Amino acid sequence: MAEKKKKAVGVKKKVLAEKKKKAVGVKKKGKEKIKIYIISGPGGAGKTTLVNKLFEKDIIKDNFIKGITVTTRKERSLEKNGKDYFFIKEEEFLRLKEKDFFLESEKILTNYYGTPKLFYLLADKKKKDLVLCIDVKGGLNLIKNFKAAKIISIFVSAPSKAELKRRMEKRDDNKVTLKKRVELSKKELQFSKDYDYLVTNKDIDIAIKEIERILVKKNSAV
Repeated sequence: MAEKKKKAVGVKKKVLAEKKKKAVGVKKKGKEKIKIYIISGPGGAGKTTLVNKLFEKDIIKDNFIKGITVTTRKERSLEKNGKDYFFIKEEEFLRLKEKDFFLESEKILTNYYGTPKLFYLLADKKKKDLVLCIDVKGGLNLIKNFKAAKIISIFVSAPSKAELKRRMEKRDDNKVTLKKRVELSKKELQFSKDYDYLVTNKDIDIAIKEIERILVKKNSAV
């Protein structure tokens, strides 16, 4: 009888110890910083298309929050407000900036771009990691200055400068804007070395798989 009691106590202690161990593990996970995946690249690299297609996958939708950039630039023919960007007037953007609405914001050529803090707060609340598709200048800003989350940066580029230009020419930008964007892209390409990963978007399906592997691998890492 004493032996059975001794065994029962031993089992009980083991169960309690295991529960305590699991509780500590959960608590620790809750305190961990969320990760922000910055996906940047010059215009024409295809980063917005890549991110939208990534979020068609259940494994990405279930584990990540997608941030959407606010911009003052004109909406292009194939873009959707609220999916690709939030398109607003410059006065509204500057008003929001004064209210500290953005996680980061930059002026690129003649237009403003910014990432709402809301997406970071939402990701933190849901204990999910955040994916941001932002311009190179904004990406570098976060990499350098934002310390509240772990930053993993991915630079997306086209296979060549000529291909980058060809893709930009397909957009409905005027010649002056196109010329400025081509010049800007040359400067932006120089910063690829400051990112953790470089993905060349030659084949969109291969590029999606590469980025998915990075996200899923890093997301599951302790």
